Amino acid sequence: MTITESVTPAADDEFDAPLTNPFPGADKFTWTLAFSEALGLETGLPPLITDAIAAFVVRPKNYLTRQRGQQTYRMRPGLIVPDLSTGLRVLTVRTHGFAGTPTEYNERVRSTFDSPAQPDPDPERTLPMLVTGDSADGTPLPYLTTAQPVPAGTLNSLLGIMDTALDKADSDRPYDLSDNLRTFGQNTSTLHVPLLRSVAEVRDGRPATRQILDLVAITGSNRSRARLKLHGLTAEQICFGIPTGRLFLPDPKPGEPAHSSHIADPSTWVPAYANALRDAYEAPGHLLHGTARAAAMIATVQLKIIVGTDNLGELHNTVFDPNRTDHRHPPLDYPIAEKSSADMRAVLRDATTRGRFTEAWRAWLAGEAPAPEGVPDTILEARDLRDRTLWALAFPEDREHDREVAQVLGEPRRSSTGAQHVALRLRMVSAAIALGYRNRWNPRLIDGVFGYRFIMDGHHQAKIPHWADALAAAAHSTEDLRQFLNTRGLHWLAEHDLIEADRGSADAQKAGRRSGVNARNAMLAESRAAQAVGLLWEIARANQHGSPPRQVDAEGAPIEGSRADQTWFNRVFPKVAKAKSTGIGSGKGSRTDSTPPNQPPPSKQQVLVGAQNVLVHQATSAMPSAVLNLIRAVRQTVDAGLAAGEGGLQNMPPDSVSAVFKAVSLVQQDLRNLQSTLLDMQHGPAAVVASEVERFLNEAAEGTW
Repeated sequence: MTITESVTPAADDEFDAPLTNPFPGADKFTWTLAFSEALGLETGLPPLITDAIAAFVVRPKNYLTRQRGQQTYRMRPGLIVPDLSTGLRVLTVRTHGFAGTPTEYNERVRSTFDSPAQPDPDPERTLPMLVTGDSADGTPLPYLTTAQPVPAGTLNSLLGIMDTALDKADSDRPYDLSDNLRTFGQNTSTLHVPLLRSVAEVRDGRPATRQILDLVAITGSNRSRARLKLHGLTAEQICFGIPTGRLFLPDPKPGEPAHSSHIADPSTWVPAYANALRDAYEAPGHLLHGTARAAAMIATVQLKIIVGTDNLGELHNTVFDPNRTDHRHPPLDYPIAEKSSADMRAVLRDATTRGRFTEAWRAWLAGEAPAPEGVPDTILEARDLRDRTLWALAFPEDREHDREVAQVLGEPRRSSTGAQHVALRLRMVSAAIALGYRNRWNPRLIDGVFGYRFIMDGHHQAKIPHWADALAAAAHSTEDLRQFLNTRGLHWLAEHDLIEADRGSADAQKAGRRSGVNARNAMLAESRAAQAVGLLWEIARANQHGSPPRQVDAEGAPIEGSRADQTWFNRVFPKVAKAKSTGIGSGKGSRTDSTPPNQPPPSKQQVLVGAQNVLVHQATSAMPSAVLNLIRAVRQTVDAGLAAGEGGLQNMPPDSVSAVFKAVSLVQQDLRNLQSTLLDMQHGPAAVVASEVERFLNEAAEGTW
């Protein structure tokens, strides 16, 4: 996504807009300020946050009350109500329709990002750790923030990745969400939480931090994004500023500084934008007229905002409980890796609440933070400890602990569990383990490694031995090798693309893919056991050194200069016959941060989108226009030659004729190369195109032609 003006054009007759203007415009600042102060008294939130929330509220006067003889307003009773299932306290108010944004921390898209638990995560793709906000004296307060300020470029990259991932998730919906909201409005409230973003910028050559309040969606990320789109806004603009030209602010008075190019302070841009939309609705010549008509049905919406909790210290964890519940039984389908990761985060959250883990360990196991103190420094040792801990959590030995896991996952009593429950836990632990590896895999990879009675019969994975001890034992025992492959070996193979999950895709089967169980069974064959164990030792070496694994011979010794790949693996460990399935306004006086936002450097995705836009323009407009101009010139020359009674090039200087023919020939050659490159680009990286036309023009400029 690019941080540019985004106007949603719509002809008036494309949909039924309300007959009366639905945009309320900005409220009097005195009432907005009174609402902010009342919210602060009720929740303990600081003015920096309450002023920003208040800016979005429509008719704040309606939510206030005061006793006779008193000057201070308070919130009306019943506006903030507790959610008994989560302990969260939720404020329900009517806001401008552009209030609330999607969040990169949404359960549906988290696996799109790198995990801090994996080796060498890309900072531009790694979500900063969220913490509960606090006051100047360290008292926890009901808002979220990040443990450290986030560089502007990193935040911009993360929001772009989120947008792309939500596009993919929303494509599973059988209808266009924006069109649906534009036509019918929004009937279900979205749930949001205040996230105070600290953006690290460079100002006047020096590091600086700018704070901006973002009402991020806990439930309803896609609806929030669709609302912003219909209002001509993006999540990036909420963080990095609305273009000032779209706010129609009055000119500065003499002596006042000029407006900055972008304004992010909600106490300034929200009332200005509310007034602009109100004015634009009935003014066809207004820049925002199409936007206002498109957003008419959601000019205002009811918003739920989390403003408190029973356990302030744990707000950053409990706040996502409603989202995790929704995504374990989603109304809209989404990838199995996301579902499984959400399940494990829910189990970890419950275990931490019960005192089984510290918060630092929970965050590491959930893939949300680097390893805490006490974890071994080496990649192999840290990863093995995390893997074993997650297996023990998913299939605990203690009966009471197992009941807790079952309760979180909504399982029936143990005697009634079956294949689907075993599969859910297997996918849950596989998805969580993948967050600690360089490459991730489909969590269906280990479907079927345990039988359908595994939970029913009380089996567990609480005492898995250290990887080196387990692999040493596997050299002498088929059962130990089976256990190692079930709990670690298949994941090791998948990380290096030696195997991949295939659960029923006809196209995949034609391509020769296989299930994880099939690969495991091939490695368990007595004639290949030594080679299987040797390959696993070689992968352990490769993992520790960050290099690809080598092939191994029949005795398990590595072959120098070779590289193990899927083709080699399938030849050495061929597919075995399929076994029977086991079954599975105005900011005056506001306490918000009014620092003008610096625009972040473009993210890699934004650079790519920009290049794609240039390519489309050049291929569909500039190039056809240039060719058409050449054709017109040829036609004109033909006509002129006919009028003169000779060929158009008949008396032209030989050098010029030669240059024309050479230029056309070189263009034809470049176009053939371009067509080949464009085909390659559809399927992966392509080689840089060398241009004969470029060489021709350079020679002409240098006078060598």
